[in-house]
Amino acid sequence: MSDLVMDLRIIWNKDSLKEIDEAKRTYLLYRSRGHEILTATGERMERFKPYAEEIIVKALRTAKRVMKILCESGDDRIIWDKENGKEAKEAKAKFEELLKKGYTAYSVDVSGNKNRKIEEFDIDAEEILMIPPTAKG
Repeated sequence: MSDLVMDLRIIWNKDSLKEIDEAKRTYLLYRSRGHEILTATGERMERFKPYAEEIIVKALRTAKRVMKILCESGDDRIIWDKENGKEAKEAKAKFEELLKKGYTAYSVDVSGNKNRKIEEFDIDAEEILMIPPTAKG
């Protein structure tokens, strides 16, 4: 299993021993990796409860950030670690270059919604979306 980049929802049938065992193994695996695990109602789960039928494994927050640059082929991505000065500096330089070309920048929240327009590079933004200037005419 790879690292989670977004929360994982696990659902099982409380009448199926096979599904319960699989859910418990998954619970124990992510618990051992330090993930917070919640019930469907958002309460922290300290031990596996087979009758719950659903849990949410919270993704670990990392220092990795992404800038998506919209272009004709979809989008280009620049990824930086906010704790790596060289990577952050390169991302900031690209950000400033794109602003000079007329791009508009938005800080995007973790659910993928545009959060706010930004004029300066935000090293702490989880995601920055760069939108090219629209054609006039």
